[in-house]
Amino acid sequence: MPSAQATVERKTEHVEREALEAQRSRPFEWIVRTGFVARGVTYGVIGGIALALALGAGAAPAAPDQQGALALIAGAPLGRVALVVVCLGLLGYALWKLGQAAFGRGPEGAGSPKLKDRISNAAGGIVYIGLFAVAVRILLGGSAGSGGSSGGGSSSPSRATAGVLGWPGGPVIVGIAGALFIVICLYQAYDALRGGFAEDVKLGEMSAQKRGAFMAAGRIGLIARSLVFGIVGYFLLRAAISYDPHDAVGVDGALARVHREPLGPVLLALVAAGLLVFACYSLFEARYRRL
Repeated sequence: MPSAQATVERKTEHVEREALEAQRSRPFEWIVRTGFVARGVTYGVIGGIALALALGAGAAPAAPDQQGALALIAGAPLGRVALVVVCLGLLGYALWKLGQAAFGRGPEGAGSPKLKDRISNAAGGIVYIGLFAVAVRILLGGSAGSGGSSGGGSSSPSRATAGVLGWPGGPVIVGIAGALFIVICLYQAYDALRGGFAEDVKLGEMSAQKRGAFMAAGRIGLIARSLVFGIVGYFLLRAAISYDPHDAVGVDGALARVHREPLGPVLLALVAAGLLVFACYSLFEARYRRL
């Protein structure tokens, strides 16, 4: 008689096979690839808003963050139709990342069973589930929370930081969080420079010219995105040192906040231009990424 452990293992293997078969289906593949397009469009809009803000275009049409970008898309002609497609893509992308976290590999062999890669994929899946929820809320006519203001994304991190700073050892905890964001920034920049992002891409299907453009877009775009994490880490460290929670800022509010700093418009313009390149890199991934 089979043991309970053997029965559980067989059921687990069956669930894994069913999940991978679902991910190998053509509709799911197209939804995931639409997710890369949705990511590219979102970051492209963020980069455009941030660049306009850096160049002194006056009041930005929306906050230079993910919520502001999605709200701007919704308000465009046929924007709600586009937002439905974005919602489907973000959900598919999130489920694909969570699948990689659970099974270690995607249906086309992308990903890695290493613990750090599973954690990274799980975190990415959770982030994009949250972004999907924001997109659905905007689609249904609810508030995205950004309000179209330049500082919309930073009030919640400030409140959270204020609470943590009040704990015993709170400044140390906030400082460690800031240092962690900076480490993430440095690692992502290093990985971009060494070309690690190309490991899960079908380079063999690209011409030499496309391959060169892809590598350049990946390095520039990923470094620009990593700088956003570095900016968040900087403001968290500043909050820990100054004991002022208003110095803290979340990922969504980072670009709007840096604009008000000395030399902020210059840094904002550089990051914004890099995010536009990241949008192009996402479109490359939509076509050539191994799932």
